[in-house]
Amino acid sequence: MRRWVVGACLGAALVNHMVLPALAFANDAGASPPAQRAARCAPPAETDSHWDGLSVLKGGKGYAPSPMGQVHYRMMGPATGPVLLLLHQTPWSLVEFADIQPCLAARGIRTLAIDTPGYGMSDAPDGAPTIQQYAENIVPVLDYLKIRKVVVAGHHTGASIAAALAAHHPERVEGVILHGAPNYNEAERAQRKALPEADMTLKPDGSHLSAYYAKLFRAQGVSPRNLVTINWSTLNLFLAGAADVAHAAVFDNDMASDLKLIEVPVLVLSDGADALNPIDIRTGQMKPNFRYRKFSDGSAHMLIVEPARWSDIAADFVREATGKR
Repeated sequence: MRRWVVGACLGAALVNHMVLPALAFANDAGASPPAQRAARCAPPAETDSHWDGLSVLKGGKGYAPSPMGQVHYRMMGPATGPVLLLLHQTPWSLVEFADIQPCLAARGIRTLAIDTPGYGMSDAPDGAPTIQQYAENIVPVLDYLKIRKVVVAGHHTGASIAAALAAHHPERVEGVILHGAPNYNEAERAQRKALPEADMTLKPDGSHLSAYYAKLFRAQGVSPRNLVTINWSTLNLFLAGAADVAHAAVFDNDMASDLKLIEVPVLVLSDGADALNPIDIRTGQMKPNFRYRKFSDGSAHMLIVEPARWSDIAADFVREATGKR
Protein backbone atom coordinates (compact mmCIF):
# COMPACT_ATOMS: atom_id res chain seq x y z
CA MET A 1 0.00 0.00 0.00
CA ARG A 2 1.45 3.35 -1.00
CA ARG A 3 0.38 6.87 -0.08
CA TRP A 4 1.40 10.24 -1.42
CA VAL A 5 3.51 11.10 1.61
CA VAL A 6 6.78 12.77 2.50
CA GLY A 7 8.57 10.36 4.84
CA ALA A 8 5.60 8.92 6.68
CA CYS A 9 3.51 11.99 7.28
CA LEU A 10 2.68 14.50 4.57
CA GLY A 11 -0.02 14.39 1.91
CA ALA A 12 0.25 16.85 -0.96
CA ALA A 13 -1.48 17.63 -4.21
CA LEU A 14 -0.12 15.76 -7.20
CA VAL A 15 1.10 17.81 -10.11
CA ASN A 16 1.81 16.37 -13.52
CA HIS A 17 4.39 18.82 -14.85
CA MET A 18 6.69 21.31 -13.25
CA VAL A 19 9.29 23.87 -14.27
CA LEU A 20 11.88 24.67 -11.61
CA PRO A 21 12.46 28.36 -10.97
CA ALA A 22 15.85 29.82 -11.79
CA LEU A 23 17.96 29.40 -8.65
CA ALA A 24 21.59 30.18 -7.95
CA PHE A 25 22.77 26.59 -7.61
CA ALA A 26 26.44 25.63 -7.51
CA ASN A 27 27.80 23.94 -10.60
CA ASP A 28 29.59 20.61 -10.40
CA ALA A 29 33.02 22.17 -10.86
CA GLY A 30 32.73 24.03 -7.56
CA ALA A 31 31.66 21.06 -5.40
CA SER A 32 34.03 18.92 -3.38
CA PRO A 33 34.17 15.18 -4.15
CA PRO A 34 32.25 13.09 -1.60
CA ALA A 35 35.43 11.46 -0.24
CA GLN A 36 36.89 14.88 0.60
CA ARG A 37 33.70 16.03 2.29
CA ALA A 38 33.51 12.84 4.34
CA ALA A 39 37.14 13.08 5.38
CA ARG A 40 36.67 16.48 6.97
CA CYS A 41 32.93 16.14 7.73
CA ALA A 42 32.25 19.47 6.11
CA PRO A 43 28.62 20.50 6.02
CA PRO A 44 27.55 21.09 2.40
CA ALA A 45 27.13 24.70 1.38
CA GLU A 46 23.55 25.94 1.10
CA THR A 47 24.10 26.45 -2.63
CA ASP A 48 25.55 22.97 -3.19
CA SER A 49 23.22 20.87 -5.32
CA HIS A 50 26.02 18.59 -6.56
CA TRP A 51 24.81 15.03 -7.23
CA ASP A 52 27.25 12.33 -6.09
CA GLY A 53 24.99 9.29 -6.49
CA LEU A 54 25.96 6.06 -4.77
CA SER A 55 29.57 7.18 -4.38
CA VAL A 56 28.44 8.70 -1.05
CA LEU A 57 28.19 5.14 0.34
CA LYS A 58 31.81 4.15 -0.12
CA GLY A 59 32.96 1.58 2.45
CA GLY A 60 31.48 -0.30 5.38
CA LYS A 61 28.69 -2.16 3.60
CA GLY A 62 27.58 -5.75 4.05
CA TYR A 63 24.63 -8.12 4.44
CA ALA A 64 23.26 -9.84 7.51
CA PRO A 65 20.81 -12.79 7.50
CA SER A 66 17.41 -12.30 9.11
CA PRO A 67 13.94 -13.87 9.12
CA MET A 68 12.94 -11.32 6.45
CA GLY A 69 15.89 -12.17 4.24
CA GLN A 70 19.19 -10.41 3.70
CA VAL A 71 19.48 -7.05 5.45
CA HIS A 72 21.82 -4.52 3.88
CA TYR A 73 23.87 -2.50 6.35
CA ARG A 74 26.71 0.00 6.53
CA MET A 75 29.02 0.14 9.56
CA MET A 76 31.39 3.03 10.20
CA GLY A 77 33.47 4.37 13.06
CA PRO A 78 35.78 2.98 15.76
CA ALA A 79 35.92 -0.76 16.40
CA THR A 80 35.00 -0.33 20.06
CA GLY A 81 32.65 1.84 22.06
CA PRO A 82 28.93 2.61 21.88
CA VAL A 83 26.99 1.83 18.72
CA LEU A 84 24.35 4.15 17.30
CA LEU A 85 21.81 2.23 15.21
CA LEU A 86 20.35 4.42 12.44
CA LEU A 87 16.88 3.67 11.02
CA HIS A 88 15.68 5.62 7.98
CA GLN A 89 12.36 7.14 6.97
CA THR A 90 10.08 5.61 4.33
CA PRO A 91 10.51 5.28 1.38
CA TRP A 92 14.20 6.03 1.85
CA SER A 93 17.18 3.78 2.51
CA LEU A 94 20.35 4.00 4.57
CA VAL A 95 21.63 6.57 2.06
CA GLU A 96 19.75 9.03 4.29
CA PHE A 97 22.70 8.71 6.69
CA ALA A 98 25.48 8.76 4.05
CA ASP A 99 26.95 12.04 5.31
CA ILE A 100 25.96 11.54 8.94
CA GLN A 101 27.93 8.31 9.39
CA PRO A 102 31.38 9.74 8.58
CA CYS A 103 30.52 12.81 10.67
CA LEU A 104 29.78 10.60 13.66
CA ALA A 105 32.89 8.51 13.01
CA ALA A 106 34.91 11.73 13.21
CA ARG A 107 33.32 12.29 16.62
CA GLY A 108 34.32 8.82 17.85
CA ILE A 109 30.86 7.24 17.47
CA ARG A 110 30.41 3.88 15.76
CA THR A 111 27.26 3.70 13.65
CA LEU A 112 25.24 0.92 12.07
CA ALA A 113 22.75 2.01 9.41
CA ILE A 114 20.42 -0.59 7.95
CA ASP A 115 18.01 -0.71 5.06
CA THR A 116 14.53 -1.56 6.31
CA PRO A 117 13.44 -4.81 4.61
CA GLY A 118 11.88 -3.91 1.27
CA TYR A 119 13.91 -0.71 0.91
CA GLY A 120 17.35 0.09 -0.39
CA MET A 121 19.22 -3.15 -0.96
CA SER A 122 17.54 -5.27 1.73
CA ASP A 123 15.33 -8.15 0.65
CA ALA A 124 11.61 -7.46 0.43
CA PRO A 125 9.62 -9.13 3.22
CA ASP A 126 6.75 -11.52 2.62
CA GLY A 127 3.37 -9.90 3.15
CA ALA A 128 2.99 -6.66 5.07
CA PRO A 129 4.97 -6.66 8.34
CA THR A 130 3.89 -4.68 11.38
CA ILE A 131 6.17 -2.15 13.04
CA GLN A 132 6.86 -4.64 15.83
CA GLN A 133 7.84 -7.28 13.27
CA TYR A 134 10.25 -4.84 11.63
CA ALA A 135 11.73 -4.19 15.08
CA GLU A 136 12.00 -7.90 15.89
CA ASN A 137 13.89 -8.43 12.64
CA ILE A 138 16.66 -6.13 13.88
CA VAL A 139 17.60 -8.40 16.77
CA PRO A 140 19.13 -11.21 14.66
CA VAL A 141 21.01 -8.56 12.66
CA LEU A 142 22.58 -7.24 15.87
CA ASP A 143 23.35 -10.81 16.96
CA TYR A 144 25.02 -11.56 13.61
CA LEU A 145 27.20 -8.47 13.97
CA LYS A 146 27.94 -9.33 17.63
CA ILE A 147 26.46 -6.08 18.90
CA ARG A 148 24.98 -6.48 22.37
CA LYS A 149 23.56 -3.00 22.99
CA VAL A 150 22.80 0.09 20.94
CA VAL A 151 21.51 3.58 21.15
CA VAL A 152 18.90 3.71 18.41
CA ALA A 153 17.96 6.71 16.28
CA GLY A 154 15.00 6.65 13.91
CA HIS A 155 13.53 9.15 11.51
CA HIS A 156 9.77 9.01 10.80
CA THR A 157 9.10 5.29 10.06
CA GLY A 158 12.48 4.58 11.62
CA ALA A 159 11.32 6.32 14.79
CA SER A 160 8.35 3.96 15.06
CA ILE A 161 10.64 0.96 14.63
CA ALA A 162 13.14 2.39 17.13
CA ALA A 163 10.42 2.83 19.75
CA ALA A 164 9.19 -0.74 19.24
CA LEU A 165 12.74 -2.10 19.56
CA ALA A 166 13.34 -0.16 22.78
CA ALA A 167 9.96 -1.14 24.23
CA HIS A 168 10.19 -4.87 23.56
CA HIS A 169 13.95 -5.38 23.86
CA PRO A 170 15.00 -3.03 26.67
CA GLU A 171 18.05 -5.21 27.34
CA ARG A 172 19.44 -4.19 23.92
CA VAL A 173 18.77 -0.42 23.97
CA GLU A 174 20.54 2.24 26.04
CA GLY A 175 18.87 5.33 24.59
CA VAL A 176 16.52 6.46 21.84
CA ILE A 177 16.50 9.40 19.39
CA LEU A 178 13.18 9.97 17.67
CA HIS A 179 13.43 12.51 14.85
CA GLY A 180 9.89 13.10 13.70
CA ALA A 181 7.81 10.61 15.71
CA PRO A 182 4.62 9.26 14.04
CA ASN A 183 2.97 9.01 17.44
CA TYR A 184 -0.50 9.27 15.94
CA ASN A 185 -3.69 9.10 17.92
CA GLU A 186 -6.66 7.20 16.52
CA ALA A 187 -8.04 10.17 14.57
CA GLU A 188 -4.63 11.01 13.10
CA ARG A 189 -4.11 7.41 12.02
CA ALA A 190 -7.47 7.43 10.25
CA GLN A 191 -6.55 10.65 8.49
CA ARG A 192 -3.27 9.20 7.22
CA LYS A 193 -4.98 6.02 6.04
CA ALA A 194 -7.40 8.12 4.00
CA LEU A 195 -4.61 9.62 1.89
CA PRO A 196 -4.73 8.52 -1.77
CA GLU A 197 -2.42 5.73 -2.84
CA ALA A 198 0.52 6.57 -5.05
CA ASP A 199 0.29 5.70 -8.73
CA MET A 200 3.37 3.63 -9.52
CA THR A 201 2.41 3.03 -13.14
CA LEU A 202 5.35 3.69 -15.44
CA LYS A 203 4.68 6.47 -17.94
CA PRO A 204 6.35 6.70 -21.38
CA ASP A 205 7.33 10.33 -20.77
CA GLY A 206 8.82 9.66 -17.33
CA SER A 207 6.12 11.69 -15.58
CA HIS A 208 5.78 8.96 -12.93
CA LEU A 209 9.14 10.26 -11.67
CA SER A 210 8.60 13.97 -12.29
CA ALA A 211 5.19 13.98 -10.58
CA TYR A 212 6.55 12.57 -7.34
CA TYR A 213 9.60 14.83 -7.54
CA ALA A 214 7.36 17.87 -8.05
CA LYS A 215 5.19 16.97 -5.06
CA LEU A 216 8.24 16.73 -2.83
CA PHE A 217 9.64 19.96 -4.22
CA ARG A 218 6.45 21.74 -3.21
CA ALA A 219 6.61 20.25 0.30
CA GLN A 220 10.34 20.55 1.00
CA GLY A 221 11.08 23.97 -0.48
CA VAL A 222 13.55 25.39 -2.96
CA SER A 223 16.82 25.05 -1.02
CA PRO A 224 19.49 23.80 -3.44
CA ARG A 225 20.46 21.03 -1.00
CA ASN A 226 16.87 19.84 -1.07
CA LEU A 227 17.26 19.05 -4.77
CA VAL A 228 19.65 16.30 -3.68
CA THR A 229 17.34 14.97 -0.96
CA ILE A 230 14.28 15.11 -3.23
CA ASN A 231 16.13 13.23 -5.95
CA TRP A 232 17.11 10.52 -3.49
CA SER A 233 13.56 10.29 -2.13
CA THR A 234 12.12 9.85 -5.62
CA LEU A 235 14.65 7.19 -6.57
CA ASN A 236 14.16 5.32 -3.30
CA LEU A 237 10.38 5.17 -3.75
CA PHE A 238 10.62 3.55 -7.16
CA LEU A 239 13.43 1.22 -6.07
CA ALA A 240 11.10 -0.07 -3.35
CA GLY A 241 8.29 -0.51 -5.88
CA ALA A 242 5.71 -3.06 -4.82
CA ALA A 243 7.48 -3.61 -1.50
CA ASP A 244 6.56 -0.13 -0.19
CA VAL A 245 4.47 -1.45 2.70
CA ALA A 246 6.07 0.33 5.66
CA HIS A 247 3.78 3.35 5.36
CA ALA A 248 0.78 1.10 6.07
CA ALA A 249 2.61 -0.35 9.06
CA VAL A 250 3.17 3.14 10.48
CA PHE A 251 -0.47 4.13 10.02
CA ASP A 252 -1.65 0.93 11.74
CA ASN A 253 0.83 1.26 14.61
CA ASP A 254 -0.07 2.48 18.09
CA MET A 255 3.29 4.08 18.84
CA ALA A 256 2.12 5.47 22.18
CA SER A 257 1.81 1.96 23.63
CA ASP A 258 5.49 1.37 22.88
CA LEU A 259 6.61 4.77 24.14
CA LYS A 260 4.95 4.17 27.51
CA LEU A 261 7.22 1.15 28.04
CA ILE A 262 10.53 2.92 27.39
CA GLU A 263 12.57 3.75 30.49
CA VAL A 264 15.88 4.79 28.92
CA PRO A 265 16.60 8.41 27.91
CA VAL A 266 14.61 9.56 24.87
CA LEU A 267 15.44 12.62 22.79
CA VAL A 268 12.67 13.83 20.48
CA LEU A 269 14.03 15.95 17.62
CA SER A 270 11.75 17.86 15.28
CA ASP A 271 11.61 20.29 12.38
CA GLY A 272 9.20 23.21 12.50
CA ALA A 273 7.90 22.74 8.96
CA ASP A 274 7.44 18.99 9.34
CA ALA A 275 3.77 18.02 9.73
CA LEU A 276 4.83 15.84 12.66
CA ASN A 277 6.09 18.83 14.66
CA PRO A 278 2.95 19.23 16.84
CA ILE A 279 3.01 15.50 17.53
CA ASP A 280 6.72 15.68 18.41
CA ILE A 281 6.04 18.42 20.95
CA ARG A 282 3.30 16.27 22.48
CA THR A 283 5.55 13.20 22.48
CA GLY A 284 8.40 15.01 24.20
CA GLN A 285 6.11 15.68 27.16
CA MET A 286 4.92 12.09 27.62
CA LYS A 287 7.36 10.94 30.31
CA PRO A 288 10.06 12.39 32.61
CA ASN A 289 12.79 10.53 30.68
CA PHE A 290 11.68 12.17 27.41
CA ARG A 291 12.86 15.56 26.23
CA TYR A 292 12.04 17.62 23.16
CA ARG A 293 14.46 19.63 21.04
CA LYS A 294 13.66 21.57 17.91
CA PHE A 295 16.29 20.73 15.31
CA SER A 296 15.30 23.29 12.69
CA ASP A 297 12.55 25.52 11.36
CA GLY A 298 12.78 23.65 8.06
CA SER A 299 11.37 20.52 6.51
CA ALA A 300 11.70 16.83 7.30
CA HIS A 301 14.90 16.58 5.24
CA MET A 302 16.95 18.93 7.41
CA LEU A 303 19.00 16.24 9.14
CA ILE A 304 20.28 15.26 5.67
CA VAL A 305 20.91 18.89 4.74
CA GLU A 306 22.79 19.56 8.02
CA PRO A 307 24.64 16.31 8.83
CA ALA A 308 27.38 17.88 10.95
CA ARG A 309 25.00 19.66 13.32
CA TRP A 310 22.79 16.56 13.64
CA SER A 311 25.90 14.50 14.38
CA ASP A 312 26.95 16.88 17.17
CA ILE A 313 23.58 16.43 18.86
CA ALA A 314 23.53 12.66 18.36
CA ALA A 315 27.10 12.17 19.58
CA ASP A 316 26.40 14.12 22.78
CA PHE A 317 23.27 12.07 23.40
CA VAL A 318 25.05 8.75 22.83
CA ARG A 319 27.73 9.70 25.36
CA GLU A 320 25.10 10.82 27.84
CA ALA A 321 22.95 7.69 27.44
CA THR A 322 25.88 5.30 27.71
CA GLY A 323 27.90 7.20 30.33
CA LYS A 324 30.88 7.39 27.94
CA ARG A 325 31.72 11.08 28.27
